[in-house]
Amino acid sequence: MMKVTRKEVNRLSDMNEKRYDVATVKERLKLYRDAERDIDNQIERLERLVAKMTSAGTKIITDMPKAPSAADDRMAELVGLKEELELSIKKAIKSQSEKRDKIESILGYVQHPDERAVIRIRYIDRENWRTVAKMMFGMNDDFDYREDTYVRRVHKIHGSALLDMARIMDELCGMKADSQTNE
Repeated sequence: MMKVTRKEVNRLSDMNEKRYDVATVKERLKLYRDAERDIDNQIERLERLVAKMTSAGTKIITDMPKAPSAADDRMAELVGLKEELELSIKKAIKSQSEKRDKIESILGYVQHPDERAVIRIRYIDRENWRTVAKMMFGMNDDFDYREDTYVRRVHKIHGSALLDMARIMDELCGMKADSQTNE
């Protein structure tokens, strides 16, 4: 009788079972969330810049001609910086909107509403795990004293959602490749 090792069994089962790139999906979602935070930081920076511009010292208005001062140059510099920052923020928001649309289109194929909800709350709304659990299961009577159990459940749902999204992305890429070869 031939003895089969554990390694051979794993190799054979790997051949039959398709592996999906969950790590890539998770990394893309994290990058999306980080980019959202970066936009928030840029908006805060713009607000500080505007506050700095409006709080500049008051000028004494006279009809006497004067040479341009360093304060005028500084104001022009701040106005230029403000315009650059506004343009940068608009581009980033447009890019994020396109990424969010792609995420939502993939989520449209996810069958389980809890999986969609966890991904949206965690990455699009940028909430922490406890908040995700509270939003998903906070209405349960035992939530307050079993919160850790619900957080673990959210992690399981999250893992399942990532796997489902990876599968969907793989299938969509396969369909794209098939349609391109048929053209």
